[in-house]
Amino acid sequence: MLSSRFLDKERATQERWFRMKLHQKFGGQVKSVFLFRIHRRLGKEFRIKEKAINAAIETIVKQYRNTNEELFPATKKFFNIGLYFLLAERDIQALKADAFAHPNETKRNIALRALLLTVYEWDMGKVTGRRMNFIYETTGLSEKNKKAVVDSLKELKKARKQVEKKLSETRHNTIAHRDADAMRQYQIISDLEVMGFAPVLTEFYAASDKLLKAMISALYEIGTMESLFHQIVNREQRPNQ
Repeated sequence: MLSSRFLDKERATQERWFRMKLHQKFGGQVKSVFLFRIHRRLGKEFRIKEKAINAAIETIVKQYRNTNEELFPATKKFFNIGLYFLLAERDIQALKADAFAHPNETKRNIALRALLLTVYEWDMGKVTGRRMNFIYETTGLSEKNKKAVVDSLKELKKARKQVEKKLSETRHNTIAHRDADAMRQYQIISDLEVMGFAPVLTEFYAASDKLLKAMISALYEIGTMESLFHQIVNREQRPNQ
């Protein structure tokens, strides 16, 4: 029963009170429904991407095994870079739905930590660096495709650095449960929310998608007769390992 004092309050005050009461009573249910719908949508998106990524992985593995490294060393190296990228890409896409919207809070938290750790440890620099210059020169890759790959690699590196900077303490103390201070672990895990990482993860996923498109375009060009002939002529140039 509403008191006369409450009814005498300003309309804005009454509305805030009603919103607060509605949130207290139905907030949990609304959140559950929201997470369920988002989780289902992200899961559907992953199934589509997984099919495409798995097909690409199988194609690259097959082509890698059939490529003569003496004749086409740059193609072989580019296949290795592409496979390295796709294996990690499949993992971060697989974890996305659970990390962002799993209805169970514990599973959502674990998936988020696993996702962040994968991004944290994923360093494309391990397979690119000087190898990319060798690939560019040996294949005669067009400036358009070269620029697309270079720019997307830079963006991915920048996005990963942001995740690394934000995650360092969480990674050390909770992901591998290294910290002997259990209460500290508990507090960090309890405070871990995907919304806190949403901006950097969104940026990372965008950079990852851009790199995927750039690498596919470059791979098509590297597979042309002109590029293959260019490799045969220039294959004596070897990159520094």
